[in-house]
Amino acid sequence: MAAPPSRTERIQAWMSANTLPVEILLTALSVAVWVIALPVVIFGSFTALGGDTSILSAGIMIVAAGSLGVIVLAAWVLIRTFIDIRNHGLPLRGADSTRAIAYDGIQSLKAVTAGVFVLSLLEYGVLSLTVQSGPTLVLQLIGVCGILLPDLVLIHGLGAFIGYLFI
Repeated sequence: MAAPPSRTERIQAWMSANTLPVEILLTALSVAVWVIALPVVIFGSFTALGGDTSILSAGIMIVAAGSLGVIVLAAWVLIRTFIDIRNHGLPLRGADSTRAIAYDGIQSLKAVTAGVFVLSLLEYGVLSLTVQSGPTLVLQLIGVCGILLPDLVLIHGLGAFIGYLFI
């Protein structure tokens, strides 16, 4: 009789079974929050010209909440990638079908994007604490990766849906 799976094994199995739905949920929540924040920030920008910055501050806080969703998404992708590599080895090794190559490719792109995003955030945080500023390139990396990661998740979801329908 085999021993029952440990808590860690159950969590890993759940993460493996529900990776894409959780990623899409986090992406949808972040995008929805940003859609709500956009008119608040635009209106707040105009009121800030008159001297009242409270609406703009509220809009920026809403944007920060959406950005927190992307940070959680990046952490999820990195944890999931670590588990996947530990259980199955490096991606794109021994992929024998177009579907496997596409899956490993999009997973690799998501992992690299999430890794650059998290490392850029950490680097900018450390630089902000030590020298009170950071290079513009790091801010650009944060912005590009923060926008690209949800896009990659949505592309992966669309590809999985199309594959489910037609393959």
